[in-house]
Amino acid sequence: MCALPSFSVAQPTRVVFGRGSLEKVGELASAAGSRALVITGRTFARRYGYDDKIRRFLEQHGVKVGFFQEVEPNPTYSTVRRCLEVARSMDVEVFVAFGGGSVIDVAKAVNVVYTLGGDVSDYVYPKAVNQKLKPLIAVPTTHGTGSEVTKYSVLVDESTKMKVAISGEGLYPDFALLDPEVLRHLPREQSASTGLDALSHAVEAYFSRRSNPYSDLMALEAARISFMYLPCAVSGVLECREKMLFASMIAGIAINHTGTNVGHGLGYTLTVEYGLPHGFANAVILPGAARFYEAYMPEKAERFFEAVGISRPPGGLEEALRSLMASVGAPLRLRDLGVPGERLEELVRDGLRYQRNLANAPFEITEEVAREIYSLVY
Repeated sequence: MCALPSFSVAQPTRVVFGRGSLEKVGELASAAGSRALVITGRTFARRYGYDDKIRRFLEQHGVKVGFFQEVEPNPTYSTVRRCLEVARSMDVEVFVAFGGGSVIDVAKAVNVVYTLGGDVSDYVYPKAVNQKLKPLIAVPTTHGTGSEVTKYSVLVDESTKMKVAISGEGLYPDFALLDPEVLRHLPREQSASTGLDALSHAVEAYFSRRSNPYSDLMALEAARISFMYLPCAVSGVLECREKMLFASMIAGIAINHTGTNVGHGLGYTLTVEYGLPHGFANAVILPGAARFYEAYMPEKAERFFEAVGISRPPGGLEEALRSLMASVGAPLRLRDLGVPGERLEELVRDGLRYQRNLANAPFEITEEVAREIYSLVY
């Protein structure tokens, strides 16, 4: 019988989960400061009137409000720098992020530079940001990234065309408001992509060399919910999206312990080079990675099927993942995405640059292994 690995647990973000919880944003912000910068994406908040709602909730509690509504998917250093200028012009005391993972990640990065000075490029991994920052309230509008409870901010460095991470204890949002009502407006494709991102976090956290009993608990429950409820969430059933919002959050807690590994490491280049949505990019890699997960962690694989409550198909985890992906209309093969076969060697080269992720895998990601995984999903 093996001893349990050592681990520590700290989740400094206060989570408020429930329908209508967005209304609490004014109360929470006013306790932290009198000037708030609300950071959103380019269309969602405006299209559905959430910018006006948030402004009203904040102003009702005496908070002066400014907006930055220019965050794109896969945000860059340049976006962080533009947002930082707005924050400085307002002398901001509290940040409110209303959006998907990209928006929340920008808010975290802006907060780092706003509080500590310098440039966003000064804080990327392997540097750890553990200092206390300005208060940040995160309100996710997708059921995918879990960024509202994680210590990571992922950005694109335009100079290298790589996704980079800022991480550390200081990046945890102070509050996470998870209001399932906001998910009513989530487009079908975005529901599928972000839901598969949550599943990727769960699977990669569970099959990780850094996993522990606590992260496994969160990862397995997030995976169970995803297999059961992602298809109906994609169909637009609010109760299913509510469950996926919870799954996304606890999968985020899991990767705080383990980081991500193969899906993210080999998937990032698909997003940067081909514009594939982040969740689809991770997920299309996972079936190939799953063959290695089962080979290197057969006992954990058996526990996975038991805990998630699905029968092991003949093709194992690889087939189970592909079946779920097909049920939500996700791309299953790189060739279906227009990736030319002759580009596989470039994918191998570029994917291997993400050692901060790949080093967390339970097996060594050599050039040969990376090539085989890309080939399995081509």
